[in-house]
Amino acid sequence: MTRDNAPERDDADAEPDGRRDADRSSRRASRRGVLAVGVTGLLAGCLVTSEEEAVDGDATRQTDDGEAGNDDSDAGDDGSDGNGGSDDADETTPDEVGPDGSGLIVTDTTVLNVTESGGRTRVEARLTVENAGRFDYGFVKLRVDAYATPAGSDEREAVGFGDATRRFPSDDRFDGSDSRTFDVTIRFESGETSVRPDPDRYVVDAAVRRAEPL
Repeated sequence: MTRDNAPERDDADAEPDGRRDADRSSRRASRRGVLAVGVTGLLAGCLVTSEEEAVDGDATRQTDDGEAGNDDSDAGDDGSDGNGGSDDADETTPDEVGPDGSGLIVTDTTVLNVTESGGRTRVEARLTVENAGRFDYGFVKLRVDAYATPAGSDEREAVGFGDATRRFPSDDRFDGSDSRTFDVTIRFESGETSVRPDPDRYVVDAAVRRAEPL
């Protein structure tokens, strides 16, 4: 018996089995392509990262090696300064030292006596000298100037000058351990000043003229 009321199947809604199979195959191929692309990207990223790490590692090793080499070079340079302590040893003792570099200091001047005879006046003085220099001396020469000081005046009248010299043997050289004294006599015409011959009315100044180290 014929079922006239059974719903008729729409041909448009019905898909052939072959078309459905083709669509499923296409989707599976697309998924495989996406997966392949993803895996390829991941592998490429790993390769790039590995290459960058390798480059960075090589650069780090080269930098460390270079710094170590520089340190060795610096150490070698430091060792080449062995002449630093030889300056004093190589310094030779000069034959003569100038007044400014001798280190000799006149610390005291004293007029001991003043006398007048035969139209000439004699001023006897003693000088105290200290050696604050770096050399020991065997000969020292000082220039000494004498001045008369009129009573009631602060002015000084230059009346004459002379030299005070002294030699020191090698076993009693003039070093910095003790001060040394120098005696000098200055003579001049009595007519140079009207100041009477009195030690209290005369003064002297002294300065180093020559110093010979031993």
